[in-house]
This record gives sequence, C-alpha cells and structure tokens, in this order.
Amino acid sequence: MLRRLNESFQEHDLHPSLNLHQSFFSPWRLLREGGLDPVLRGMLGKPAMAVTPDHLMTSELTQRLLVLSSPGALDLAALNLQRGRDHGLAGYNDWRTFCGLETVETVTDIRSVISDPDLVNKITDLYRHPSNIDVWLGGLVEDHLPGGRTGPLFACLIGKQMKVLRDGDRFWWENNGVFTRAQKRELQRHSLSRVICDNSGVGEVPPDPFQKAHYPHDFLSCDNIPAMNLEAWRDGVSKAYSDYKEP
Repeated sequence: MLRRLNESFQEHDLHPSLNLHQSFFSPWRLLREGGLDPVLRGMLGKPAMAVTPDHLMTSELTQRLLVLSSPGALDLAALNLQRGRDHGLAGYNDWRTFCGLETVETVTDIRSVISDPDLVNKITDLYRHPSNIDVWLGGLVEDHLPGGRTGPLFACLIGKQMKVLRDGDRFWWENNGVFTRAQKRELQRHSLSRVICDNSGVGEVPPDPFQKAHYPHDFLSCDNIPAMNLEAWRDGVSKAYSDYKEP
C-alpha cells in the first residue's frame, strides 16, 4: 500500500492511498495528485508491513508486480528464487556456514530456526532436505532476532554487505582526508529528517524516520531538527580545521 496522508497525517481526502500496482509506471500521479509530500507523510506516519509466517510477502508483489494489463503480471518471490538459481548462489546451509552459524541438517534443526510448524512442514515437503533450501527463502522465514526485522542469516549477510560497501569506498565521509574535523561534526549532526525538511513541504517529522512514530506525539517541527552549518565548508574555515592525520 502506498499511503498518502494530509498535513494532519490523516488519509488524504483528494488523493487516497494507492495499492502498489496502481503506482507502477505512473509518474504522472506526482504531477496531478498532490506531489511527493503526501507520499512522504505516508512513509513517515505509517509502519511498513510486518513479515509474519502467514504473510511473508504482500500479494501486490506476488500477483501484481509491474502489472501492465489484467492478464500479465510478475511474481517477485518467484523472481528472487529464479535470480538466485540463475546466478548460481550457494544454498541456505552454505551461507549459514559462511556466517559462522550452525548448519541445518534435520527437521529438528529446522524447527530450531523456524518456530512456525506450518512453515516447517511446507519447507520440508518442497525441499526434502535443508541443504536444498534457496538462500533467499531460508533467510526470509527464519525467526527474527530480538528487536530485529530479520533472522540471523540475513542480519549477517546484510551487515557484511554494508560493511564492505563502506570499507571499499575511498570517498566514505569518515575516511581521513575526505572532510575536515569541522565538516565531519556538521555531517554527524545531519539526518534524514533534515533532508526531508529541506527538500519537501513536509513541516513535521520524527527525529528518526526509520523508527515507527505516532503523530503528533513522536513528531517535531522542522524548526527543531538540527541542520548543518555550511560555514565549515568556507575556504578559510576549512583550512583552519584541516585534520588529515586524525586516527
């Protein structure tokens, strides 16, 4: 669901929320139906769909993905499995070994990482042996870590991928010689909330847009969201605070 909310973070009277398939190939909606602000409010004010054993993926993605006409649509779950096999990705157990997790060899082992009995039965019926499980499906159905949105395998893989992307980027903002100490201080103060305030007509945002927030209690006026002081980039100031030898 693509939620569109008004200035009070309620359903928009003129531009109601859309099913996801109604937004595919529809950039005209941004021009004719209220712009981006209602969509941003919807993303800030409404939580994402929870992944549960009986609802792993919305039908908008499995039955209406990129729908162009009523008889033709794609299935993202099937595509993910196909892509993994086309690219020769190793199986679920191989990736658990890569992450230092115990392999899953028996039905009892499966139950130790997937607590829902119906899911366990479906997986064992379809794959016969745990080593045959596709990595995407295996990672998706694992019990979530406490306070997390994924199980241990996806937590490992996503964490490792983000780390190598950061460490492999010679222009990463925390690296020595990229920004001065003063500039880093200003960048640390910046936030996605401030980016939304500076680039949209949304006037109230949560301090951390990635956390579930309730309006109005968890929202702040954009006037109270810290902004960068660009004086740190002025030539004279930048040279005065140059620090290319910091640890």
